[in-house]
Amino acid sequence: MNNFKGLRSYPFYFIAFYLFLYMGFAVFSVFMPVYLDELGYDNSDIGTLLSLGSFVGLFAQPLWGIISDRSKTKNNVLKVLALLSSLGILLFGVSGNYFYIFSIMIVFSFFQSPIVPISDSITLEYISSKGWKFGPIRLAGTIGYAVMPVLAGAMIKNNTNIMFFLCFVIGFMMFLSVFMMPKVKGHQSSGRKTSIFELLKNRELMLLLGFTVVVQITIGYYNSFFSIYYKEMGADNSILGWATFIACMSEVVFLLIGDRVIKRFGIKLTMICAAFIAVFRWALMGVVNNIYLILILQLLHGFTFIVIFYSMAMYINEKVQDELKASGQALNSAVGMGFTRIIGSVAGGVLSDYIGIRQVFTLSSIAVLVSIIVFVPIFMAISRKSGIKNT
Repeated sequence: MNNFKGLRSYPFYFIAFYLFLYMGFAVFSVFMPVYLDELGYDNSDIGTLLSLGSFVGLFAQPLWGIISDRSKTKNNVLKVLALLSSLGILLFGVSGNYFYIFSIMIVFSFFQSPIVPISDSITLEYISSKGWKFGPIRLAGTIGYAVMPVLAGAMIKNNTNIMFFLCFVIGFMMFLSVFMMPKVKGHQSSGRKTSIFELLKNRELMLLLGFTVVVQITIGYYNSFFSIYYKEMGADNSILGWATFIACMSEVVFLLIGDRVIKRFGIKLTMICAAFIAVFRWALMGVVNNIYLILILQLLHGFTFIVIFYSMAMYINEKVQDELKASGQALNSAVGMGFTRIIGSVAGGVLSDYIGIRQVFTLSSIAVLVSIIVFVPIFMAISRKSGIKNT
């Protein structure tokens, strides 16, 4: 009987939200590069267009984070973002003109890019008071991201434009799910206002963000150009969907045990291990040319991106003051999914045109290795100075 009561109280509303959120992300991120490639744009143009979302996010995420922290409830802000981003996706299919797509990407990204940090802030703050784990909830997003490209790949196999209507339907379902969430207030809605610049005084947070930059740049490049690279190797939309499915399902292990891993080894060591796996992953991507071996390499995705993302989200929820939790998540997203994705898309696109996508993956491996060599001694010095081995 007690188990049944516990089941009834489990946050299925959060699970529904993350499921729809990442289903939409999957369709857009996997097939938008393919759509642009079909329109005849080169890698530099594609990289520039895909980087716009990250560029807009640099400003939109902190702005909406501040608004959320100062709103009566953060949920009201999330409703606005979910609705307007869902409607905005329909505008893409109207024209293939470069400047039109450029403009719509800016408008769409202004509302879409802040959704992840604000929803994470709401979810983490609420479940912390209930003793629930974030991993199993976020797992719904992983499953949605994994399954949807397989289904979408079959649905849009002969007409990539269908992706926009599909994203709208999924986005509207996400919007409806926000109404089921419990309300979480903005802690600056009354009383003293706290500047987002207070976050910059957190030395450990800044170092952790700095360490993630290079890894996230390489992940940004992967997100922008893997679809094109894979199709050039001979994969069709259906196989591309399966590649995404495998990558996402590989995240399941860490999402189920992530809390225990971080508690046992600490934030820094956990993220360093993820960076080493990224070195190995990109090096192999630079030499493997068989589409089925690439499917196997997709298993490494679950030990790179999600580890970095999850670790930083947990750190901010636990270490950052209540008044700045949404702003902290927004700052992390602006750096990890904004600034770094711009560099990954734009610089990666230019490099790809000059030396090829395969060679850029090799450079990515070297860049992450250099980052590890630079930051590990810094982390070790700080740990010796403070007498603390783990965060």
